[in-house]
Amino acid sequence: MNSPRINRVLQVLNLVALNPAPTRLSAIGAALGLHPSTVSRIIADLAASGLLVKCAYRSVVAAPELALLGLRAGQNHPLTRIARELLPPFLAEMELAGDLAAAPANGLYHFYVERRGLPAPEPLRRSDLGAVIFAAEGLTREQALERLRRATPGAEADGDRENFLRRMEEAARERHLVNFHAGRFWQLTLPLQCGPFFCAFSVARTEQPRDEKLLLACSRMVGRIKAAYNTRIEESC
Repeated sequence: MNSPRINRVLQVLNLVALNPAPTRLSAIGAALGLHPSTVSRIIADLAASGLLVKCAYRSVVAAPELALLGLRAGQNHPLTRIARELLPPFLAEMELAGDLAAAPANGLYHFYVERRGLPAPEPLRRSDLGAVIFAAEGLTREQALERLRRATPGAEADGDRENFLRRMEEAARERHLVNFHAGRFWQLTLPLQCGPFFCAFSVARTEQPRDEKLLLACSRMVGRIKAAYNTRIEESC
């Protein structure tokens, strides 16, 4: 069921959760196009539920319960459990860092991350994971730009977004992305859909491996993750 009120509540939670500082109610209304009275009612309900805490003057922050809610959901998600079972031995054998992620409305969610000293995850607008996921979803340029704006609501348009769109279009053509990031590390990213979830599986190392061998190995891993997900869902039904 697509409830406008539920959508507004989720938008408020996302906005507050993304802000490391207290968020003013006026800023919430301006960012989401909501009337001040609507914002006040939503905030009152969320504070009463223990998900937000009022602080300073007409400002709120995320409560610990909200963080715990997300943590519980993430840790117990089928893809998190499957990735923890399948990826560590594969990445160790291939001498790779790896990442399995989805792209919800406001950025990236990582089910599994193994970095081995490589740079930390980048913002969505600079992410090959995001570009591959958007391509798998079949988003148009306009839809992708709107998702990027929601992920970084205060950011000005910049070259990052145009580069992102180019990578998205390349991923749609090639069904994967290969990238060498400023001489720092080499990365291969493939789409992965498990049930309703559009995801991407990415591997990286500081030295470039043989492309064909790695692409084949990672494609097989994508197939194993899909099969494990389908089996787990069937067993729970």
